[in-house]
This record gives sequence, C-alpha cells and structure tokens, in this order.
Amino acid sequence: MPQPIIELGGALDAPIMHIAIANGFFAETYLPLLSHFFADYRVVCLPPRALWENAPEPPPVSAEGWRIMADDILAGLAAHQLEDVTLVGHSMGGTASMLAALKEPERFKQLVLLDPTILTPEQSRMLGEAQHAGIAEQFWMAQNALKRRNFFESKEAAYEHFAGKTLFERWPDQTLRLYVEHGLVPAPDGDGVVLRFTPGWEAYYFASGYAYGWEDLPKLNGLLPTLIIQAEGSDAFTDESYAAAQALVPSATFEQITGQPHLFPQTAPDETAQMIKSWFAKQS
Repeated sequence: MPQPIIELGGALDAPIMHIAIANGFFAETYLPLLSHFFADYRVVCLPPRALWENAPEPPPVSAEGWRIMADDILAGLAAHQLEDVTLVGHSMGGTASMLAALKEPERFKQLVLLDPTILTPEQSRMLGEAQHAGIAEQFWMAQNALKRRNFFESKEAAYEHFAGKTLFERWPDQTLRLYVEHGLVPAPDGDGVVLRFTPGWEAYYFASGYAYGWEDLPKLNGLLPTLIIQAEGSDAFTDESYAAAQALVPSATFEQITGQPHLFPQTAPDETAQMIKSWFAKQS
C-alpha cells in the first residue's frame, strides 16, 4: 500500500509540487504560502513517518534518520507515480529534499530549499561524533522536544497555550489556527487532545540530524535548477554557512529574506511566495 499523501491544493492534472516540512510541524501550516501556487501546480506532501497513521514509537537514533526521510519521499513519489516534480523543502525537509534530489535527480524539475538545516562544520562534526557515540539524544534540541507539552483539555486550550509562546508570536492567527486544527488529535483515552507529531518523534529527528551536508552540497552544483532562501541571521542555516554554500554551489540562486525568523514560510508566506515565483519566472 502506498504511503500516505496529503493533497494540499491545485488541479490533479497539474504539474507536481511537493513540500517537505520542518521538524515538529504540519503540511497545512504551509497553506498560506502554498496557496499562491494552486493555480499552476498540484501541491502535495508525503509526510515524515512521525505523521503516518498509527505511527509506532520512533526507532533508535541513527545518523541515517534524514536519509530515510529522503528515501521515503522517493518511494512515495514512485508509488504515486509522480514525475517531473518541483521539490520544495523547509528546514529538516529542505535537507531531506536535497538528499532526494541528489539520489534521483531525474525525478525532479527544480529544487527550492527554504532555510535548510545545514549545520556549521563544527556543529556537524559534534553531531556526527555524538551519533557515533550513541549520545545524540542528549543534544539540547532533542531534550527540549521531549519536554514539550503534549496534552491539552481542548483545541481552544491548545490555541491559547501556543499563542503565548515566543515560537509562535509572529505567526498570523490563521496559520496558528491551522497548526492547532491539523496538529492535534483526540487523546487515546478520548479525554482531551494530543500532538500528532509527538515529542518523541520530534526529539528523534533532532538527534538524528544530518551531519554530512558539507560533503553533499558541492554535488548539487549544476545538477538541476536550485533556489536556496536563507533567513538572515538564521541559527539553522547560519550566515557563515550561507556564504560558504554559495562558493560550493555557484550554479544555484541564493536569496535572503530579512527581518524574518527560521519559520518564515509561516510568518511571511506572501513574501516567500513572491521570491519563489520570481525565480520560477526566470527558469521558464
């Protein structure tokens, strides 16, 4: 049975755009951005295993965790017979999209990476060593994910909770409502609601982060049309990494979005869409 596919919008016979999402989030939170493309694309998402129906507990942390995600994207596209795909990825999904494109470039038309998680060389070294030593679960982002509140009396109570968090303070109300509506499900005992993307899976993806981006980035050069947008000052794709990547992939187009955080697809969907559309126009 093919893995799940989320139909986000657009005509079923239109060219395919696939969105690969950030860790801990949901495809529907990208709708304000992706709706700009519904007139020209069938926009879909093959979600990570954390969001598959009846998802089991996450496996042991592995340096291959994000490669598996890339392989799942490729397997899902093949199962659903989707070709000539415009591949869009954000954060973790950006890195997974890069890995998918490197493995089967013939399946894709173009690649758009939105603040991909490409750690600095020093961060990559430390994460790789921690994974090899079996202690990557101690990574602070993984530990913070495990502490995330996972139960709410209702979706409205969850909305009030998230609305007061710094992470969401710049999100438009519509987008936060999408997060709550699509990101929470009834608790197993039927009392209250819990996160679909569980803290355990979020921690797993942080601890299993990809530590070999600097080996792979040069392989993108000349492979297929590529747009890379960085959030200026990002901690996921730092200014240092952004500058270094430009030297390694001179064939790609690099853009910065200023005054916006790592989650700019959610906080600035219109501006992000315009940057992507302007680049698309230059490719045609």
